[in-house]
Amino acid sequence: MISPKIFAGSSNPELTQKISKISKITLGKINLGVFADGEIDVWVEEEVNNSNVFVLQSNSHPVNNHIIELALIADALRRSGAHKITAVIPYFGYSRKEKQNRPGEPISAKVIADLIISSGINKVVCLDLHADAIVGFFEVPVIYLTALGILAERLKKEKLTNAIVVAPDVGGVKRARNFAAILNLPLAVIEKHRYTHVRDHMEVLSMTGEVLGETAIIIDDVISTGGTVIESANSLKQKGVKKIIVCATHGVFAADGVKKLEQSSIDKIFVTDSIAQIKKSPKFEVVSIASLIADCLKQEV
Repeated sequence: MISPKIFAGSSNPELTQKISKISKITLGKINLGVFADGEIDVWVEEEVNNSNVFVLQSNSHPVNNHIIELALIADALRRSGAHKITAVIPYFGYSRKEKQNRPGEPISAKVIADLIISSGINKVVCLDLHADAIVGFFEVPVIYLTALGILAERLKKEKLTNAIVVAPDVGGVKRARNFAAILNLPLAVIEKHRYTHVRDHMEVLSMTGEVLGETAIIIDDVISTGGTVIESANSLKQKGVKKIIVCATHGVFAADGVKKLEQSSIDKIFVTDSIAQIKKSPKFEVVSIASLIADCLKQEV
């Protein structure tokens, strides 16, 4: 059998290179291009017959292009005779639509899962999904990783005192509780209402937990436009919090999110490189998940 290889989609080649170096899994040669009409072209330039292969692709912006590219890479590997194809999807796009909130809506996460698997993928590795239920949408085995431990280890270096972990909504309580347990800190929860007719907008309704004078650590799975964490930070400031730190696995930073976050009352923002990040400002820091994924893939070889 040919030695395992890991192939990088165009969404996050730097992370793939880091994982290849740490895991000692060879980085496969692949040619990715775009035709004049916008169609994606894929050519696997490696012998993969009867071998185990990994494809790393985050469903980040441009989301639809990266999803289709992943499916085409998987199909190319399948047609080249790969024995087992594992898709490593650090950020799974469309994950905020894991259920119908109102009649007439699709369950987008299920549609994307079906599309990806239909291309010939045999296993999926994913990280901090918006909803745990999405794991069940895949008709193949799923390895579900979390970056909470890595983010917590980075936070411990800050040597924070009088701190509390905050869940920015009721849906994130489980995540926040686990994070608080790792850091051995108390927990507060913000209850909010999200308007179904206005995207990326929320209103803080109430808060449980004593946060006066604390350093607040808001933990979330994804930062998109930044609206949720900014509103949460404003509410915490009104409660008397002196310092606010935000931790999130996936830094989408859509629209003018970076500008809004830079101008907000948030002191520090930690995200992982599940999505490729460019240098923004001292307020932002990227924590790598390369070792986490590399350790997982070494067990799959």
